[in-house]
Amino acid sequence: VLALARQQNKRVKVVGGGHSPSDIACTDGFMIHMGKMNRVLQVDTEKKQVTVEAGILLADLHPQLDKHGLALSNLGAVSDVTAGGVIGTGTHNTGIEHGILATQVVALTLLTADGTILECSESSNAEVFQAVRVHLGCLGVILTVTLQCVPQFHLQETSFPSTLREVLDNLDNHLKKSEYFRFLWFPHTENVSVIYQDHTNKPPSSSASWFWDYAVGFYLLEFLLWI
Repeated sequence: VLALARQQNKRVKVVGGGHSPSDIACTDGFMIHMGKMNRVLQVDTEKKQVTVEAGILLADLHPQLDKHGLALSNLGAVSDVTAGGVIGTGTHNTGIEHGILATQVVALTLLTADGTILECSESSNAEVFQAVRVHLGCLGVILTVTLQCVPQFHLQETSFPSTLREVLDNLDNHLKKSEYFRFLWFPHTENVSVIYQDHTNKPPSSSASWFWDYAVGFYLLEFLLWI
């Protein structure tokens, strides 16, 4: 593809899971979709690190990590995103104690425009490594990503309603109260939903109601929106 692009003087863009609503991957040149490069290549349980092909969806990676008693320390809002794409778009963290998802990357391999494959980490091609962790699809094709994991854990979630003013006025307190603090604002209103998530040793359980959360909250709502 790279050779063909050079012959035709066209650009090459790489797309991950295609989840981002922006047009950053759109092109009138060549587009490479990484969906078939989706294998787990190595799991180092001693270092708690996993090396994957960049096209693997996080949703497919979680069960693989689960088998080894490992997990990613932090996630964005969704997991239908690829390892290469989720870091390349600067996907957010949750909570003040964690960095964005790209900070979990300890190494990666990059295929540059001239066909060179660079091994990048803090000890090898360090400057390129810092840039390519949030690559925006501009620096080449991410082939593999090595992620720092943590031991598997459970979270207890507590959510409650509040107002935008209250949350912003007391933001420091909220950030200190919960390791994984986030809030969802409903635009054009003062309403927010505050969500705390913290480590727990309690067995998994849910207070969710299938009727209200799914039958009404999803299916009926979707039907009404369709109408």
